[in-house]
Amino acid sequence: MNKKDMAAQLSERAGIPHIRATELLNHIFDAETGIVATALNSGDKVLVAGFGTFEVKTRAGRSGTNPANGAKIQIPAKKYTSFKAGKNLKDRLGA
Repeated sequence: MNKKDMAAQLSERAGIPHIRATELLNHIFDAETGIVATALNSGDKVLVAGFGTFEVKTRAGRSGTNPANGAKIQIPAKKYTSFKAGKNLKDRLGA
């Protein structure tokens, strides 16, 4: 499912125009200015009760090997986004 499909379902279920549903999804999920991205960027977790939690985690730096030539390299620490499904979602999916 992509954002267009999501907007169509939101429009149908909420009884709102498709353009408004698309605007709402953009306000929530836009990577630059969306509510979720803004919260994650400021270090907050985003908890959607019954669905799951989005958060930013840090992966520590480590040493590795370049597969092309076998040379040892240092891989820097980095931040990444994480999603942990909530209990209701896990139960629904049968996980």
